[in-house]
Amino acid sequence: MALLFGTSERSGEISRAVKAGTLRKLASKIYTDDLRSPPTDVMRRHRLEIAAHFYPGAVISHRSALEGNVSPAGKLHLTLPHAVAPVRELPGLEIRLWRGPAPQPDDIRTPVIDDTHSIYTASQPRALLENLQIARARADDEAKTLSSEELEAWVDRHLRVHGPGWLTELRDKAAALSAQLGWTREQQQLDALVEALHGRRSTYRLSTDLSRARASGHPFDPERIRLFNRLHARLATESFVDLQRPPAAEFDNRAFWEAYFSNFIEGTKFTVDEARIIVYHPDPARALELMRPEDAHDVRETYRLIIDANLSPEVPRDVPHLIELLKRRHARMMASRLKIEPGVFKKQNNEFGARVFVAPELVEETLARGWPAIRELRSSTARALYALFLVAEVHPFNDGNGRISRLAMNAELEAAGHARLILPTSLRTDYLTVLEALTLRGDPDPYVAFAHKLIDINRRMPFATFEESHMYYRQTGALDESSSGFGLLSFLKDSSTA
Repeated sequence: MALLFGTSERSGEISRAVKAGTLRKLASKIYTDDLRSPPTDVMRRHRLEIAAHFYPGAVISHRSALEGNVSPAGKLHLTLPHAVAPVRELPGLEIRLWRGPAPQPDDIRTPVIDDTHSIYTASQPRALLENLQIARARADDEAKTLSSEELEAWVDRHLRVHGPGWLTELRDKAAALSAQLGWTREQQQLDALVEALHGRRSTYRLSTDLSRARASGHPFDPERIRLFNRLHARLATESFVDLQRPPAAEFDNRAFWEAYFSNFIEGTKFTVDEARIIVYHPDPARALELMRPEDAHDVRETYRLIIDANLSPEVPRDVPHLIELLKRRHARMMASRLKIEPGVFKKQNNEFGARVFVAPELVEETLARGWPAIRELRSSTARALYALFLVAEVHPFNDGNGRISRLAMNAELEAAGHARLILPTSLRTDYLTVLEALTLRGDPDPYVAFAHKLIDINRRMPFATFEESHMYYRQTGALDESSSGFGLLSFLKDSSTA
């Protein structure tokens, strides 16, 4: 959809189009062929074209440069080196004009309409200095600068994405720019902010818990904490079926299948027979270990962690115990993989598909702030699901995070006297999909629905003997990684109507 600007040369053409119903007027000298969208939406969508048409060469500045959009009050802030009318009121969009420096070499040029109608966006150093200017707004108005809370949140978000070197580089560039523009006071404010964030003596008083945590050497991921809170609220309102603690005679068989599936899901792929040799028969297992020593160790140690009566049901008493327990389990499970540093939190970030996990320097404090809420959940299954997602989402280690998160889940269930949950290979795609939905969209409903289905599947699994379990898994397609959807549920539905 196009935006058209009225001129004396085109007035007749535009007038005829308006009468014919192929154009409509949005504001003085502004027309569009979009006949359906609300004028507010059209104006905001084409804000750069509008700004470039009426104020060519202007700089998107102050809060607008950092927000990358119109402000919450619907304002777009521009700077021009010459005086103009300070305000242009449009439907859903108010353009505010400020007198200030012309575009600088590092400001970003956007040829919105043509080479003669361009607009610029202030560089990050310039925009940050502008937002440290003194700006007073009327009580019923909005300041052109971000509040101290908003500015600190913006800085912290970029630090989480780009690392501490980003702020050092930005400060250096801002110093050169401020010397050129004579913004001494603004640079002093920026220097004070940086010193405060580094935890050093400063005249700048940090406004947010987020910034104060960083200054004290304990930065965390606030988006993840909000995500955990959303999941916590959802789990707190849900009722789950608690599976009874199984007979002791089934423990070993259950442990084998839990370890087998948990490793297969993460890419440690052996046949069932090979896995049984690795777990139960040390002498024949040597041949497999010679071919794939690390993979074989992963399967065996996951199994041993599950059958360890002292460790498998152990749940954290507090945050230090949580950190120690995660590291202890990881050190045992990944002992053969020295390159990934068993029992040591990651030093580089990791990602899976579209999911980028918590940055290394934020891991401990994000766990520390996210974990305590688990004890507010009355249901052991709710606590298990919360623990699973918390550990998986933080992803504290270089590798093995999926297995560690499922061990944390099942520890909560076992400690409460309930059966541990087994996640078959056939559900891998569904499992990863619901985790991604929660990470990227903040939607806990698919995760909760998946949990109910997983519990129902586990309720029907037979564990009296290995042979019975193996036959059941073969018949239901649980061993098939190409199964789409809840393959086991389809089988069970068919069986129940037979």
